[in-house]
Amino acid sequence: MPAILSSDLIFATIMQRGRVVADLTLQGITSLTDVLTSTPGLSRGLARISLRNSSQGWSHTSTVMLGA
Repeated sequence: MPAILSSDLIFATIMQRGRVVADLTLQGITSLTDVLTSTPGLSRGLARISLRNSSQGWSHTSTVMLGA
């Protein structure tokens, strides 16, 4: 995944079980972990996270397993 700078404007969509559980606009983050910690209420299991960096012009999708 390309680098995220704290000044970048990030659009994030998080899906679990085929449903959008979060649709966020973030600034001041620097990692995928920061996206997950700024999203309360995620349940355990697989999640697909789609990021679009409007400042640098890239997008990236990751599938992660969320634990307890």
